[in-house]
Amino acid sequence: MSATTVSRTAAGSAPRPPRTLGTAWVVWRRHRVAAWTALAVLAALCAELVWLRGAMTEYVAAHGLAAPCATEGDCAAHAAAVEEFGLRYGGFLGGNALLLEFLPLFAGMFVAGPVIARELESGTYKVAWTQSVSPLRWFAVKLGLPVAALLVGASVLSAVFLWTWRSVGHLDHGRLVDGTHWYEAFDALGPAPVANVLFGAALGALAGLLLRRTLPAMAVTAFVCVLLYWPLTAVRPYLVDPVTTTRMSYLETRPFAGKDTWEYERGSITVSGRRLADTDCHLAHVPTDCLARHGADGYYLDYHPPAHFQRLELAQAGVVAAAAVACAAGALWRVRRLCP
Repeated sequence: MSATTVSRTAAGSAPRPPRTLGTAWVVWRRHRVAAWTALAVLAALCAELVWLRGAMTEYVAAHGLAAPCATEGDCAAHAAAVEEFGLRYGGFLGGNALLLEFLPLFAGMFVAGPVIARELESGTYKVAWTQSVSPLRWFAVKLGLPVAALLVGASVLSAVFLWTWRSVGHLDHGRLVDGTHWYEAFDALGPAPVANVLFGAALGALAGLLLRRTLPAMAVTAFVCVLLYWPLTAVRPYLVDPVTTTRMSYLETRPFAGKDTWEYERGSITVSGRRLADTDCHLAHVPTDCLARHGADGYYLDYHPPAHFQRLELAQAGVVAAAAVACAAGALWRVRRLCP
């Protein structure tokens, strides 16, 4: 032992305290089972989507569904192949889309219950706050790691699903698989599910901090997520200016819009351009007489073509992200109020 070491020991200098494990490591240890389970589920879903894309493209090529039928005899076989395609793969596509649509609800419930509310309910957060961990740092780590993992998982799953969906999206997709037009699977495509997961996690954090009970926080988060789904779908078509067409005949508006368009509003229109609601003149025995009685001279149709898909996705993602920021701000305010 050197003279310097002996002198320091004799002087009675205090030994270094043992290194404490970081908060991030503690969060990982508490939720590692859930993390590994989620990773395994994500890998299985991605593998299933890769298989689904290969199976669908092989079926389309084998039955010649990439091109319209040429003769009447070919059309009968074509229709039978389309029906078989829906029976084979429609459930897979619809099931994956439904899972992505419910992913924000699962994310919110996980954050609200096991991540936030359980800590407050058991009182273990007080132990962390007495170990040189500030409330804001505790909240940032508790929320940051799970939310980052959820966003990465949602991004990967959404990208793989979009890649699979587009393998037959250039065809008349709604004709191949009923109910999976781009506007019907909107919340499973593009950035929409990622923004929705961010909102669900922020809402779950706010609910967990406000209620401080695991099961009530999870229940309230699920209820609010479901409750806000319908207003969001009602507002969605108005986030981007639509394409509007007017025609003298009600039936002429649909062919004009084209295939795979989102036709969300139609009705009668006057000479001055004023829209009339619920005239139902197209159902009348003499539609022109019905239009004349209401002062109308034609019909209008508002629709979004497939080219509006990305603009609508980005617009909705912006709205949902703003709501997530508001929930996160409320959660931060609540953390400050919890400070002793």
